[in-house]
Amino acid sequence: MPDMRMIRERSETVEQRERRSRAKESDLGGGGLYRYLVLGLLRNGSPRHGYALMKEYERRSGAQIGSGRFYCKLQRLAAEGLVATAPNPPGADRRRTPYRITAAGAASFDAWQRDSTTPDTTREDELCARAMLLAAADPEVVFATLDRWRSDIWMRGSGIEEEHGRAVATVRRNSAPSFDPLPLLLARRLKHAAADVEFIDEFRRGYEQWRQRAAATHIESRASRPRMRRDTTAPSSSSFQT
Repeated sequence: MPDMRMIRERSETVEQRERRSRAKESDLGGGGLYRYLVLGLLRNGSPRHGYALMKEYERRSGAQIGSGRFYCKLQRLAAEGLVATAPNPPGADRRRTPYRITAAGAASFDAWQRDSTTPDTTREDELCARAMLLAAADPEVVFATLDRWRSDIWMRGSGIEEEHGRAVATVRRNSAPSFDPLPLLLARRLKHAAADVEFIDEFRRGYEQWRQRAAATHIESRASRPRMRRDTTAPSSSSFQT
């Protein structure tokens, strides 16, 4: 019996195979996103090495990431001809090799943006997964966990709010030649933090209401049980006589 997968792959055009490959690589869990992250950061034509790409990403996104991912991805992209090494400027650290994007790399990045599916924002996050199982713990653990979650997220939100204020002020002061989305990215994260705090408060209220109903049901159940009458009459001596 013929292998249907082989038949399908043979019938696909090169463009279809590339599009299917990009769809697989766009998954963050598989590391495919970093491929296009590097290409996008190099898309303006300025050569950069891995550490400079990391700093540029942090500046533009407001998030942190290790430089090791960039160095590894640069080597892979170079092997595919999507980036190429560039001359080091005078006085630069020779241990850091800068890379520039190639025409093939620019075309690959543009095709990924044009053809990729809508980013998945519905994935189950760790907070939801933990909250789903939280009620199985003892009540004191539940309340202590909710307090800690709320405090941590509130503190993180406060930090994001400060970063957002600085980013907005920077954009207003500087007339950058390129669009800076950092204030919008930070505003989105701030909304997520506020939504998570609201979720935790709602979870606490729902859990407390459930405990109150459970306690009331338990009391009603005990009250509705028929009480067994205790026989206080002492047995007569004849009861044990044969």
